Amino acid sequence: MSDEPPPTLDQPGALAALAPDFRAVFDASPQPMLLMTADPPRFTMLAVNAAHAQAFATTQQALTGWGVLEVFGAAPEPEAAEFRDAIKLSLESVMATRAAHIMAVRPYSVQFAGREPVERYWSATNAPMLGPDGAVTHVISCVQDVTGEVRERRSEEARTLLMREVDHRARNALAIVQSVVRLTTADSLEAFREVLDGRVATLARAQTSLAARRWEGAWLAEVIEAELSPLADPGQFTVGGPRLLLPAEHVQAVSMVVHELATNASKYGSLSARGGGLVIGWTRTGEGMLQISWTETAAHTVTPPQRQGFGSHLIAQLARQLGGGVVYDWRPTGLCAEFTLKLA
Repeated sequence: MSDEPPPTLDQPGALAALAPDFRAVFDASPQPMLLMTADPPRFTMLAVNAAHAQAFATTQQALTGWGVLEVFGAAPEPEAAEFRDAIKLSLESVMATRAAHIMAVRPYSVQFAGREPVERYWSATNAPMLGPDGAVTHVISCVQDVTGEVRERRSEEARTLLMREVDHRARNALAIVQSVVRLTTADSLEAFREVLDGRVATLARAQTSLAARRWEGAWLAEVIEAELSPLADPGQFTVGGPRLLLPAEHVQAVSMVVHELATNASKYGSLSARGGGLVIGWTRTGEGMLQISWTETAAHTVTPPQRQGFGSHLIAQLARQLGGGVVYDWRPTGLCAEFTLKLA
């Protein structure tokens, strides 16, 4: 064993002797890396390792010798322009502070040969290399593909928002159930159970419609048909109007209004006997209002109710809650009603 100490980097020729080894490590590193000259505003790329070229679907030869900001062209697309500007800001910070800087995360899609562009998110740690006088001579950039972290964060945020919305909707539904139970009246326990079951089932169907669209809302036609289906044969009613997505906060209320009207029609109106029919339509009116028409055509003479029950009071209350109102027109052939609500 030799008694001579190992060579150190401050010995003459040590760096030159080790340069090939450092270049081999640089090229073989799985971390995308880029070595630039500190010649702002160009920042000429002196060396690009294979991992960097592969990450951006290009080659080392295609990048080497170019200014790092030049590769984006004179008038890049907005996404590329923002990515270029983030790089520029980071490199300027390195030059001004002579300290490493972590580039802000920015999207920049990558397109491999013969494939569609793939969404990617990137960051980079840009660090200075200082000369004997302390000035920045080069900048080494270590790039990170942070697409997975960005997507996971978005998923977590989406899950959190969804859980908050579910909690809010559940509390709201329970509060409505409590009110319905407290205010529902009937002549017998069996009748009470029947009425209460129908109203709670309506709330459940509204929740299902909301959940199907992740609490973004529900299609008006589907809401109406869901309430009519348990109480009428398909041939007894017609539903028609422009395709309209109800705001999430309106779905429960509209479901309950339709349920109350349909229940009344199935007991006393056009849906209570064969030969009767029902037409429901809607249209947008001025100032963000929606008008829903309810037209019954009974096969027998319909007698208007002598008093208003809880259902009528509930409909009026829900109409006010939705920023609209309801108008009833009792005809011998059945009820015709206009229900309005504010969409925006």
